[in-house]
Amino acid sequence: MSEFLFKRSLQTIVTMFGVVTLVFFIQRLSGDPTLLLVPEGASREDIEALRESLGFNRPLYIQYFEYLAGLMQLDFGRSVVRNADVLGIVASRLPYTLMLAGGALVVAVGIGIPLGVLMAVKKGTATARAMMAVVLTGQSLPTFWSGILLILLFAVTLGWLPASGARGWSSLILPSIALGLLSMATFARVARTAMLDELGKDYVRTARAKGVATRQIVMRHLLRNSSIPVITVAALEIANLLAGAVIVETVFAWPGLGRLAVESINSRDFPIVQAIVLIGSFAFIALNLLADILYSVVDPRIRLKGDSR
Repeated sequence: MSEFLFKRSLQTIVTMFGVVTLVFFIQRLSGDPTLLLVPEGASREDIEALRESLGFNRPLYIQYFEYLAGLMQLDFGRSVVRNADVLGIVASRLPYTLMLAGGALVVAVGIGIPLGVLMAVKKGTATARAMMAVVLTGQSLPTFWSGILLILLFAVTLGWLPASGARGWSSLILPSIALGLLSMATFARVARTAMLDELGKDYVRTARAKGVATRQIVMRHLLRNSSIPVITVAALEIANLLAGAVIVETVFAWPGLGRLAVESINSRDFPIVQAIVLIGSFAFIALNLLADILYSVVDPRIRLKGDSR
């Protein structure tokens, strides 16, 4: 287990280093960042003064090593628009995005997996077909469109919930549903497929021949044995939820990282955009590492295969 964790951790560190390098050079290869920050008609002296103050007049390799040294100390630089520490700005918005992603995950897992299990157990019935219709509808609706529909129905027409902003837990319900709807459909379809694969195996037929109830078979055996595809999807879907927060936070004026990214792109505040891209990438990589560890816990054969390489 220790060798397995060491290899996966080493791969994670190498991947993070590659992401940091890629983000830095893509930023620089896209042109002189100073020209994106100065207003139109700025004099050459003003451009040079800004370039020197931001350190862009130094050789590229020196900028790169200074950038790496700063990241090692959790220094993401300063916002060129807000004139404040980038990490502080991002940290003030991060809890809102985590709350939104957590609420969406509750919707996706809490509804999607039971729905998928029921569709598999009741395969071929009218109930299963009706559930599949709900799933396909959820999967077909674009996130921004489902968000607008939820606002029109529950905020504007019925007046039950706030339409925008972060004014208490009630403000979290609509954006969580809008963000979690697509992932709910994904979880439901994956859980259904994994459960159908297990239902066709000999041990299930043997258990049924012995008179074991379907509910007991599902709870004792099928949920665990069909969990690996669901874990894979969970790691990817959590990352998708963080990425999808950009759209939902804009629609619902939710003050999280997604809305901050849009504001920073519009104001050309590239240090904040760069920090958000890095944090999102690190979250995605960390989630994949967590998924690998969970695989090895659920199915030790995967761990042994990894150790034998």
